[in-house]
Amino acid sequence: MTRVFVWNCQLPRLPSSLHAHLHDSGTYLSGALFTLGWWIFLDGLILSRTHDSIALGFEDWLPGLLCSLGMIITNSIDLSLLREDGFGYGSSGLAGKAKLTLFIGIALLAGGLAGSLTILTIKYIVPQVAADVLYIGFTGVLQSVAILLASVALWLVHNSDYDNQYNFVLN
Repeated sequence: MTRVFVWNCQLPRLPSSLHAHLHDSGTYLSGALFTLGWWIFLDGLILSRTHDSIALGFEDWLPGLLCSLGMIITNSIDLSLLREDGFGYGSSGLAGKAKLTLFIGIALLAGGLAGSLTILTIKYIVPQVAADVLYIGFTGVLQSVAILLASVALWLVHNSDYDNQYNFVLN
């Protein structure tokens, strides 16, 4: 029996019957979180049309777009590329490029979350707007958090060491 440790904490072993469905369930969960994030933001966008005191501009859209782009970049990298350690004349430096790309994706995710918190603070909390208008500001933060969680879920599921992985074959 092999033991898997993450940050010196032993992960519980899943029964073999759950291994087959873990990949699909995690993918569906990630898609649901991503959709929920954009759904919440669109709810705030529609609600903002009923208030004359607030107008959503491009700055309100930017954190969600940055988080979505960061999710795409982060989850396009295979974990096996990060484990390569080829230094020297014969190596392609692919591991370093993959690490840089992963860093850019995570920076976009973090920047989107920080941007949504900044917009919430500057545009909604400091002017002390009404509670129903404050909800519009929270939709951007909830969107960024949901996309961040979706990205983490998809990364964990697709980079796990389980046997069932998607292999696309063109016929």
